[in-house]
Amino acid sequence: MTRLAPRLHDLALGTLPFVLILVAWFLLPHLLDYPSYMLPSLGTVIDRAIGSIEDGSLLENTLASLQRLAIGFIIGNGVAIPLGIAIALNRHVADTLRPVLTFLQSIAGIAWVPLAIIWFGIGQGAVVFVIANTIFFAGIYNTVVGVESIPNTLYRAVRSHGGKGIQIFTELILPGALVQIILGLRTSMAYGWRALVAGEMIAGTNGLGYMSIEAVQWYQTETVILGMILIGILWLILDRLLFVPLEQRTIVRWGLIQR
Repeated sequence: MTRLAPRLHDLALGTLPFVLILVAWFLLPHLLDYPSYMLPSLGTVIDRAIGSIEDGSLLENTLASLQRLAIGFIIGNGVAIPLGIAIALNRHVADTLRPVLTFLQSIAGIAWVPLAIIWFGIGQGAVVFVIANTIFFAGIYNTVVGVESIPNTLYRAVRSHGGKGIQIFTELILPGALVQIILGLRTSMAYGWRALVAGEMIAGTNGLGYMSIEAVQWYQTETVILGMILIGILWLILDRLLFVPLEQRTIVRWGLIQR
């Protein structure tokens, strides 16, 4: 019971701002006079959500977006983490490539969309490329920083106790860089999620981003807001289901960070 009380308290504090926003949204049409297409009422958005669920379009678009995100995340980090570790193990290579990595990481994912359309055309390929590209640069940068943060004295200590080869990697490099790698996974997923929405709006044929931008043509603001709400909710779910448990079972459990 003593452990449950703080969790309930944190849950209540986290929920309160959302409740206040919903109450303000519900009251706004009664307090101000404005065209409904500018900001539809809460009830209108709920009706739109129910209609989209019933006709299956909401589930179809959501699954399409999540599938693209998963593919981009696996490709991006699957290349970024091993390559980042290899680069960081050579100080001269890391120092040479760091300005390039910083430069490319600073380019927003949406800036790659025109090239992605030229290379892959409109559709799945272009959107997945934009996601994987965004995730890759966020992942590799954090991996390089994580490996470089391991003090040289620890390398000497491990070698003095007979550690070499794969043992140095499993017992020093991976645990030592894990905090930054997990941060990179979390950050890259967030960046990838944003790139996904932007990519779908410009180069997609379905998905939540495409659903939102298509609704603009018909002034269906309720669909746009529904898409925005879903994008936020899905990110909260992904973060809580994937990254919070991962942190708890690894870096928090091992005492690398404190909660």
